[in-house]
Amino acid sequence: MKDFLKYDDTQIFKYDNLILSVIYTIGHILVAMTCNRIITGASLDMAAADAFVEPIINGFWFYFLLVYLKNKIEQGLINKPIPFLKNINVGIYLAVIYTIGHILIAMTCNRLLTGAPLNLAVIDAFIEPIVNGFWFYLLFEVFNKYKQKVKATSTGKSSKNPSPASHNNSKLAPINNKKNLD
Repeated sequence: MKDFLKYDDTQIFKYDNLILSVIYTIGHILVAMTCNRIITGASLDMAAADAFVEPIINGFWFYFLLVYLKNKIEQGLINKPIPFLKNINVGIYLAVIYTIGHILIAMTCNRLLTGAPLNLAVIDAFIEPIVNGFWFYLLFEVFNKYKQKVKATSTGKSSKNPSPASHNNSKLAPINNKKNLD
């Protein structure tokens, strides 16, 4: 079996995106806690509770939208067509509904878990996602620059990133082997 599994065949087993997702999630929680503490003045334990509970509830909200509400919206547009709403744009409608629900959930969780005044909970529900958007962008750009640097340097060669001459052609993935395309 070892002779058949070469570098080309194992590309699907890369863990770069999983690692990046874990780093993003940890940073997201820290950003949520920090924003909550700064904006609402909540204690660290209550800010941490909010940073963990609110994404879980939003996950259920997301699932509800995809499983139940998406079908209702599509059926409603088929049964009672509205001239300016088209069934093909259901993704945009769901995104808007999800965002409104996300903000309401964030405000409610913040208010109930931390006891923050409603006006501060509203501010936090808008500011924290924006900051997390910047965190996502920063992490994405830094990670891509790192990957490019590793690929560009000859010292970055490893079993995960071998030079083309250092690996044999695969028998399981002839499409990836430019020599064996006939």
